[in-house]
Amino acid sequence: MRQVSYKEVLNEKNYILIDVRTPKEYASETIPGSVNIPVLLDNERVEVGTAYKQVSKEKAKELGIEFISKRLPEVFNEINELNNKYKKLVFLCARGGMRSGSMTALFSSLGYKCSKLTDGYKGYRKFISEDLPRVNSGIKYIVLHGRTGVGKTKVLQQLDSRGYSVLDLEKYADHKGSIFGAIGEARKQSQKRFESLIYEHLRKSEHNYVLVESESKRIGDVYLPDTISDAMKKGLHLFLETSLEHRVKILMEDYADASQEDILKCVNFLKKYIGKEKTESYSELTKNKNYSQLAGELVIDYYDPLYEKSINKWEFNKKIDYKTIEEGVQGVIDFLDTTDFL
Repeated sequence: MRQVSYKEVLNEKNYILIDVRTPKEYASETIPGSVNIPVLLDNERVEVGTAYKQVSKEKAKELGIEFISKRLPEVFNEINELNNKYKKLVFLCARGGMRSGSMTALFSSLGYKCSKLTDGYKGYRKFISEDLPRVNSGIKYIVLHGRTGVGKTKVLQQLDSRGYSVLDLEKYADHKGSIFGAIGEARKQSQKRFESLIYEHLRKSEHNYVLVESESKRIGDVYLPDTISDAMKKGLHLFLETSLEHRVKILMEDYADASQEDILKCVNFLKKYIGKEKTESYSELTKNKNYSQLAGELVIDYYDPLYEKSINKWEFNKKIDYKTIEEGVQGVIDFLDTTDFL
């Protein structure tokens, strides 16, 4: 049976990674770009595991074969479709064991050009943890700072659409980086998946710089790898500024789809920081759907004072004051045009 390490996979062309773990495992964390064709479904794996622990290894194997045999025609069709699109199929499971091994053996016997990923997802994790400093070396970070609501993310999105090199950490973290940051996000991010997305982005980058939003070490439920946070500190720093009215407008756009229930939860969470009186006032504004006033007061009473505590530790290479996002984008572009490392 042919095995291949993830490092060797990166040297291949026209390949597809096939994650044969359960849908739950795949949804939790996987290699970006892989597809999920499970050997066992979530409930089936539970039954096989129970049989292994309570009955015997042989019984677990028997159950596993019984489960996969029912879906084998469907699995075969999915694999066959991928085989028509790609020259090489690479199967992976948790540790490069029985699940990926059995699929590799089966389809190799049918004449397909396929391999098993050495040590599976665990081996991939080990490799990228060790290789992240290498792919990150030589990249100059240009860090956008600014108070809550200035539209840093919107500026980055427009720069990205124009072909500039942008690393959207909040997108990869599934979090906007504040108390209200989880609102509107579809899933809770995992640390491993977050690091994988960063690694794959940097690995594929063709630029020697990256634009990024200033972030604390923690973004929601995940943490920036040290090699990334250190590179950001050593980068170039831009300060974005716009009017309070414009900031409120941007916040209203960012949280337009937020439910009243979610906003109230966040307001109540702030109670230990802002006190009972302000919490009640903000709750009343929320219940009356006076979101514009709420956003303005939160910015003045909570976010700006909090930001002032950290702003003085930075020396900014340029300050960009703008009335529209487009002006902010142009301000960043003007700065890039004057730097000599691009």
